[in-house]
Amino acid sequence: MPDVAIETVELEPQAALVVCRKVAIADLGEALADILPRVYRHIAGASQQPAGMPFTRYFDMDGVTFDIAAGMPVRQTIDGTGDIEEHVLPGGRALTALHLGAYQDVGAVWSQVVQRARELGSDAMFGWDVYTNDPDEVAPEALETRVYLPL
Repeated sequence: MPDVAIETVELEPQAALVVCRKVAIADLGEALADILPRVYRHIAGASQQPAGMPFTRYFDMDGVTFDIAAGMPVRQTIDGTGDIEEHVLPGGRALTALHLGAYQDVGAVWSQVVQRARELGSDAMFGWDVYTNDPDEVAPEALETRVYLPL
C-alpha cells in the first residue's frame, strides 16, 4: 500500500452512544451490523439525529479479538438502555488519515499511523475509525474510513 497522508489534528471531546463488546476480528462486520442500527434507533427514539458518522473505537486486541465501543456521536447526552451506553470520544491531539477502499484493508493505514506515532515519541496503540460514507451506497473501492489515534 502506498503511504497515506497523516495529519496531526486537535479534537474536541465528543459525546456518543455506544455498545461495548469483545468481538472476534472475523466477526467485526457482523457485530457492527447489529450494533449501529440499534444505536441509531435509540438516538432517533430520543428525538435526535446523530451528530456525525458511525465509529468503532478499539481498546485492546490480542490478534484474535478486539474490545470495541461502536456507536454514533450525539449533540447532547442521551441516557443509554440495555447494552447501549453513554461514551465520550476523547479530545486533544491526534493523528488522522483517510483509508480509501474496502474496510478489511484499513489495517495498512492503521500500521502507518501507529508508526508515525512512534516517530513522534508516542506509544499510543488504540484509537477509532469513522465511516465517512455508507457501504450500502458506494462500491467497496470507494469506501472511506478515517482513522484517529490520540497522542
